[in-house]
Amino acid sequence: MSRLVRACAALLLAQASVCAAQPLADDEAVVVTATRTDLRVREAIPHITVLTAREIRTSAAPDLLSLLRREAGFEFAQNGGIGTVAGTFLRAAATNQVLVLVDGVRVSSLTLGTTQLDQIMADQVERVEIVRGNVSSLYGSGAIGGVIQIFTRRGRGAPRASVDVGIGAEDSARLRADFSGETGSTRFSVNASALRTGGFSAIRPAIGPTVNPDRDGYRNRSLSASLEHRFAPGHEAGVRFFSSEGRVEFDNPFALSANDVHRGETAVGSVLFYAHNRLAAPWLSKLSLSEGRDRFDNFTNAVAVSRTRTRNAQLAWQNDFVLADDHTLSLGFEHLEQRVSSTTAYGRTAREVDALFAGYQGRWGAHALQLALRSEDYSDFGRARTHFAGYGYDLSREWRLVASASRAFRAPTFNELFFPGFGNPNLRPERSRAVEAGVQYASGAQLVRAVAFRTRIADLIGGFPIGNINQAELEGVEVSWRGALAGFDVRASLTVQDPVERAGGVERPLVRRAKNYGSFAVSREFGPWRLGGELLASGARPDNHITAFPAQRVVLRRYEVVNLVAAYRVGAQTELLARLDNAMDRRYELAHGYDTQRRKASLLLKHAF
Repeated sequence: MSRLVRACAALLLAQASVCAAQPLADDEAVVVTATRTDLRVREAIPHITVLTAREIRTSAAPDLLSLLRREAGFEFAQNGGIGTVAGTFLRAAATNQVLVLVDGVRVSSLTLGTTQLDQIMADQVERVEIVRGNVSSLYGSGAIGGVIQIFTRRGRGAPRASVDVGIGAEDSARLRADFSGETGSTRFSVNASALRTGGFSAIRPAIGPTVNPDRDGYRNRSLSASLEHRFAPGHEAGVRFFSSEGRVEFDNPFALSANDVHRGETAVGSVLFYAHNRLAAPWLSKLSLSEGRDRFDNFTNAVAVSRTRTRNAQLAWQNDFVLADDHTLSLGFEHLEQRVSSTTAYGRTAREVDALFAGYQGRWGAHALQLALRSEDYSDFGRARTHFAGYGYDLSREWRLVASASRAFRAPTFNELFFPGFGNPNLRPERSRAVEAGVQYASGAQLVRAVAFRTRIADLIGGFPIGNINQAELEGVEVSWRGALAGFDVRASLTVQDPVERAGGVERPLVRRAKNYGSFAVSREFGPWRLGGELLASGARPDNHITAFPAQRVVLRRYEVVNLVAAYRVGAQTELLARLDNAMDRRYELAHGYDTQRRKASLLLKHAF
């Protein structure tokens, strides 16, 4: 375990002795992802953490991955700089075993089973909720490692406009403008942003002799908008829209010539129409119609090599019934239509999913219970059933014990089922069982949780010819701490795990997952100044060789990275932020053969009118 990770552990364990003296602040924070209903974060049985609007704003981070990488249980690997393809892991579960929602909408690729988190910029994000562990019983396929739900900006308060302008090294520039607020019973928001950077060459010629040594730049244009209206007490309807379009240059280790130019054009988007109606005092109806979109077009020397588009259209009706004080029953139905269009001739291009689900949250004094059941019927492979049973016991107002057991699954992707010459239409879904137990301390600004977990996954899909041939076991301990200490705002995490896969009687570590990793972020205000920094550390990780996979494996060395942020309030409506990424200019790898961001300075000016 690295020195930095040991330091994070010591700080986290020492927290219990100082937190009782801290002021109350966030004790009543509310989340929705853990149960699909409003719930105080301290009452959640699954391990959930939140990235707030204030934390996102003061970080000056350009993209979502820069924010997520400091969270407990979250790892990622990226093929170069911002905007390049990234793989993400939650509790060591693979990228396609983690469900990502944007305003409650699936935006994943039907061919890969993944969501392009690398294309979501921080300027569009107001809040992020991260729920760890099996929660397929709430959301369906893909939630083996957990759910990451992204909330775009909303309109609140008096109508106002704001503008952000930023510049940075590597010919980088950022621009964001929005107009949002409330007028009577109507809330609205329009938020547009753009980002560009000249980037850096992702692969050194010494690793790939035919790699183009030029810089790999990235451009992004994003837009989010919402319109919501309260027609009467308990009756509300609205529409939310999100779109992110990127243009990324990348290096190909198998390029035929060092003069080849490779680029990808990407798009991630969603649209949601919803109506929430309190049909009776104990009955809240939530009806929604949504569509999530994913696109990736691949070009070599300006000639299209492949084009792929995915659409997830969903109708959902959830009904929440208050049975008594502290007792809620949820019943719902979902119909999902998934379609893919591509230059690849898939044997099948669409499927439908019908789902029924039920959930219960209840409390008897110091005892809390959460139950969830879900049954899904897929038109291509059949039925999948999942469940969740969680229990919480309050030792005192501050201290709590939690435990849960659950089942989850991941449906095969269209690449796995129908890709020409590769797919297997007889594949079964990957299925998992998980148990976890933890302890929590919550008081005011302090929220500390330590959780031990074990997830066993059967029928892992892999090999050639492809089949359900592998198994995996993901076990470990994760700790998260958010709070205040001696006048400083503190956020820290530590994960110690042992993720392995088994195939043909052979056991070996899962690639790109570290045995231990952690983070420690601290900030404080000094008059008009706010100064902060974060330490990110990871142990060694196995990986496949960039060109000799799968026959050859390598080990990525451990790393420690320091990022610094300084903010100065020029006036009541204006703030200047400076960010220094990789302040110590460390060279390290998240994926074998690919460079990462070296030291980079940027400035961001924020002004509200």
